[in-house]
Amino acid sequence: MDPADVEDFVEVVCAEHLTFIEDGRAVDLAIVDQQRGPTIDCDWLEVGHIDWQGDPSKRITAARLKGSQCNQIMTPDGWEYEGSLSHTFGFSPNSADKRGLIFLRHEDGMEVYFNELSGKEVYVGRTNRGRDE
Repeated sequence: MDPADVEDFVEVVCAEHLTFIEDGRAVDLAIVDQQRGPTIDCDWLEVGHIDWQGDPSKRITAARLKGSQCNQIMTPDGWEYEGSLSHTFGFSPNSADKRGLIFLRHEDGMEVYFNELSGKEVYVGRTNRGRDE
């Protein structure tokens, strides 16, 4: 997600009586950066990198409840490693200047860009709350 959209999402869920941060720690939800892990201290979540389907050349980020023995990986229906953010990492900065990304269109609530580095289309999910289109 675009950082501004993450902020919008947190506002929406916190409006439903969830607490994001208290005393510098995650309470009811945590934001996890796919490359760096949790964005704030979170003593109930563990995040790491694992080999997708046992292939060490295909590393993905995974999270689970701290102390859990669960090793099952859940992905959205239709998700594939090839073409995923894990495969072709890119970052959409929180500004109009998206270097290397050329805006193509809006599609199903997402912004679609052409990534000049990978030569592929990339998608940015948007909340569109409080933004002019």
